[in-house]
Amino acid sequence: MNPATAPVQGKPIYSSHPLPVHINIMKKLLHRLFGRTPEHLPDPDLPDAPMTVLALDAPPAPDRTINVDTLFFPWLMGMAEGEVRDLNEEESRRLRALKRVADSDSPATVELVPRLPAVVPMLLRTLREQNVSNTQLAQQISQDAVLVAAVLRQVNSSYFRRGKPVHNIEEALAVIGQNGLRMLVAGVAFKPLFSAGLGHCTSVGAPRLWELSSSYAVACRCFAARLRVDPFEAFLAGLLQHAGIVVALRVLDQAEAGPPGELRSLAFHASFAHYARRLARVVGHHWEFPQRVVAAVDPIAAPGGADALSRVLILAGKTARIRLLVKKGLLQEDEVEACLDGDEVAACLDCYRQLREAEEQDVESAAP
Repeated sequence: MNPATAPVQGKPIYSSHPLPVHINIMKKLLHRLFGRTPEHLPDPDLPDAPMTVLALDAPPAPDRTINVDTLFFPWLMGMAEGEVRDLNEEESRRLRALKRVADSDSPATVELVPRLPAVVPMLLRTLREQNVSNTQLAQQISQDAVLVAAVLRQVNSSYFRRGKPVHNIEEALAVIGQNGLRMLVAGVAFKPLFSAGLGHCTSVGAPRLWELSSSYAVACRCFAARLRVDPFEAFLAGLLQHAGIVVALRVLDQAEAGPPGELRSLAFHASFAHYARRLARVVGHHWEFPQRVVAAVDPIAAPGGADALSRVLILAGKTARIRLLVKKGLLQEDEVEACLDGDEVAACLDCYRQLREAEEQDVESAAP
């Protein structure tokens, strides 16, 4: 995530690809764009300074681009709109704590997230087998009442547009398929990570992050089919990336007791996203997730850079965030296209329409 390069109609904007640039170049660009230059930008080369990902590409057209993350991360943390300013003392202190944890690559990092229910790893192992039957899967799912309820609720949702309700697991599996089951099981397994917090940041941010899950699942199906990627791997990578954000929120809570002050600078949000991706890789490694999934959460750090799975993760994540921000009133429908750039604008708009239609159908089906 990169900091804003120009405000558009009251919304902060910035470019979408984090690439390090020289601090002096950035000062000149910020001065040209905002009419002022921060006097004390953090130096990522200093060992005690937080490594902020403060990259700026060529500035976008001022009437065109809104960067989603400059709206999403302040909302996630319960803060007001982000600001273009220097890091304050509190932000620097908490970023140093994040850097220490991310640099350590310690197995203790995994203890910051709840353990997965025992039935879930068993199911995920079974789902990797080529010739597993729906009967075998149904038997395993039936061991967990929460999974049974989740499967039936999913298959009876408006997304599948069933003419009549499904009442048993075997029929449900025939409807949603094994990829649908993989995504559903992963979502149920990860939900406890987002339901409770140890401090202010986690208590506010984790449940908000979970609100992305249903939209993200649909977006994964959209883009995975388009880019010929396993939708389960894409969904799992997205959940892992979100787990990294939860870990980062908990590290912020541990850095200092009590609610945070003003964690509003775009430089802080850029650094927070950077360390969250690194922490997601740590968690994925110690959870023994597939290597492609672990690499996708932080493609810049992965050998070979971004691949199709990483691209699906980026596009699905952005589209789901845009939909969530519109629902929360932080974006208007007519601003959606201004949040998109690159070669996949049409695909993102089509996926966004699918998200909106699925939600509208859910509302209609829930009406008395």
